[in-house]
Amino acid sequence: MQARVDDAVQAVVDVVKQWDPVDTIAKVESGEDIYDPYFFVSLDVYYEGKLPELTERKRQFATAFAFESLEPSRKDRFLLDEIPFRLEYKQKSRFDEILETADGTDGVLRDSGTYVFYRMKEGEVVYAKSDWLERARQRLEDLPDAFWTHLRNTVQARMEHYLSDLSAAVMRSDQLFYLVSSAGFARSLCGVLFAINQEFEPSGRLMAERVRSLPVLPDSFHGRFESFLRHEADLRPDRKREIAELLAKSVIAL
Repeated sequence: MQARVDDAVQAVVDVVKQWDPVDTIAKVESGEDIYDPYFFVSLDVYYEGKLPELTERKRQFATAFAFESLEPSRKDRFLLDEIPFRLEYKQKSRFDEILETADGTDGVLRDSGTYVFYRMKEGEVVYAKSDWLERARQRLEDLPDAFWTHLRNTVQARMEHYLSDLSAAVMRSDQLFYLVSSAGFARSLCGVLFAINQEFEPSGRLMAERVRSLPVLPDSFHGRFESFLRHEADLRPDRKREIAELLAKSVIAL
């Protein structure tokens, strides 16, 4: 089965690497195997210049099924040999700008936290015209302490904001806002812990697994975190709010 995936990946790479603006292609797989509901193959295509237009890209992937493109985010999705692919087109200059100002992370956080850096660091290079990505990865290894301090402060403030919203939702018995603020709290709580450990955030699919394995965690984190994530009827919203407050206080104290 892996050979089938590898063949499909190579077929896609063989097309994309022919485009003149393309410098590097990195692969990020999600899920354990093709039968995993989380499974898809994501290719980050780093480029500079002008990519082929949508109609031309569709023509070059004529054997693909269910081709769709998301604009202006520049993403193509399709099935090739029943394997789901996601191609994300990323301008090198944009990432160079982010790395040049790595002590100011607000722009990154507004989009997807530090997940963009995680992908740059963890992706498997399947094509490279230059050593641009390798040099970018070295810069990610050498980020200053100011980056992590600013990151923690920013995400911690967001965590406290969601905790306040969560408390208000419980008091008002607002179920929808309770769900929204609970999700925001859980993600920002994890974000603070990744910042404390100076690690980039993975995708949401890997968040719970990776945060549990971080070397620096508060005492009693695992038990409280599992309780907060539970959906059993006996765990009332007001009790989950108390657990959230305990989690927040323990993280802030680190």
